[in-house]
Amino acid sequence: MSTKRAISYVGVIPARYHSTRFPGKVLEPIDGLPMVARVYGQAKNSRLERVVVATDHSAVYEAMENLDIAVVMTNEACRTGTERVAEAALSLEGNVFVNIQGDEPQIEPAIINLVIDQFDVDHEIEMATVASTNLSEDDWINPDVVKVELTEDGSAATFFRQPTAHKVRDNCAKHLGIYGFKREFLLRFARMERTENEVALDLEQMRALDNGTAISVAVTDLDSVGINRPEDLEKLKESATVA
Repeated sequence: MSTKRAISYVGVIPARYHSTRFPGKVLEPIDGLPMVARVYGQAKNSRLERVVVATDHSAVYEAMENLDIAVVMTNEACRTGTERVAEAALSLEGNVFVNIQGDEPQIEPAIINLVIDQFDVDHEIEMATVASTNLSEDDWINPDVVKVELTEDGSAATFFRQPTAHKVRDNCAKHLGIYGFKREFLLRFARMERTENEVALDLEQMRALDNGTAISVAVTDLDSVGINRPEDLEKLKESATVA
């Protein structure tokens, strides 16, 4: 009698060196460790069975090796973080791959677990993410903070950066940039052409919606702050000093 194989979960942290708004940010030190190493530490405290950093730069690769952190080299030509995760997945065993942003050094392991929970509960979903109820007035109008509009069944209707007049805030939440993918869909996603919405909004998740794939969304009161610009890192360090 055959037994059903348990789902295996792998976390991949894409660490592109030449960030447009903050080059080299993944190696910026936070309490003596590179930012991406902080992300790795948080991810290791989740229920992921394996965590790997995927980079396109020798400096990041060497820094991770020196810290005994699992790392793979990927092509510099990858257009998005998810495409980098997909390339890494070609050499990794796993059923579900979780794309964890390399610029969120304080991400709660519980947020990562919320992605895993969705696949545990519904084996039919191909892609999942997380959104936070912590959507302030400043966040609502800040284009750096991505928002998700939710359907009645808890999936994503659309994502946006700035609200239009018809957007109802009660149906929206702050998108946390973490994604889970079934392996087969992840590889298929990476081969899809970029869509007009993806390019216009600079939001890769729109590629899935535009191609008819539903994105399951777990809503939480937890939050995570991304380091998009040098001033974001300064704010994080200042808040840590005050705390």
